[in-house]
Amino acid sequence: MSKSVKTALLANAIIAGAKGLAAFFTGSASMMAEAIHSSADCGNQVLVLVGQKQAARGKSEAHSFGQGKANFFWSFVVAVVLFSLGGLFSIYEGIHKIMHPEEIKNPLLIVGIILLAVVLEGGALKVALQESGTKLKDIFKTIEKSSSSHILVVLIEDAGALLGLFILSIGLILSVFVDPIFDGIAAFIIGILLLSLSTILFIELKKLIIGESLDRDTIKRIKNLIKEESTVLVHINSVRSMFIGSEEVLLIISMNIKDDKLGYEIEQDIKELKNKIQTMLKEHKLHVYIDVFEF
Repeated sequence: MSKSVKTALLANAIIAGAKGLAAFFTGSASMMAEAIHSSADCGNQVLVLVGQKQAARGKSEAHSFGQGKANFFWSFVVAVVLFSLGGLFSIYEGIHKIMHPEEIKNPLLIVGIILLAVVLEGGALKVALQESGTKLKDIFKTIEKSSSSHILVVLIEDAGALLGLFILSIGLILSVFVDPIFDGIAAFIIGILLLSLSTILFIELKKLIIGESLDRDTIKRIKNLIKEESTVLVHINSVRSMFIGSEEVLLIISMNIKDDKLGYEIEQDIKELKNKIQTMLKEHKLHVYIDVFEF
């Protein structure tokens, strides 16, 4: 099971409880929106763990390539939960408080919860960044290119949580020193943020569920390797690929070979090509199939 998911689950469980108590004692709509946000995140991490457990079952008669896509399915459910429970409820709560603003009680309690949440969410995000091998400045690039659905979920949720806390802080300051209506406005904006994050998840997971391929540069690297290393190659007909799990790829290569090569030479060449491709793409678990045709 992913360390980043477990860390995020523990952090969000603590934060959700703290935010819920703070919302009860202060009457803050934006804090309630954040409590719902963290509660939804807890449920999401549980769903991701369910997906990882199912994906780890391996091959069976009914699933020849394993059940790696279970990660994609359960992460897609996460996007639905984030959209409905998180985003829509926060927008509702925000509109309600905008129409009926109330003065926030015990604002210092909210400040304390915000500081606690920043520390815990920041720690969870740091673990996710370390697990994905990326830097904070490259987080959006990682979200766009990663095929690890649990990394997508954790990075998006943790980054979104920190943005939500920033919005909550601004809303608290304005509602205390300017007008209580800003508490409702902050809750509404947090709802919009959650809808935006869930939409990003929808887009990225849809590509994986329907069968996203390796990127163009990677396919070009594979072709170049074959051209440089193969001793039997005449022509590469096609290189097709599809993600069938988190960092798990089905790779099918079709190529024409010289008709004067002996069987053992062809077999040895294919074996070496598979090993070299796997070494080059060591970040992926590959299922490589090479079809050869005499030319």
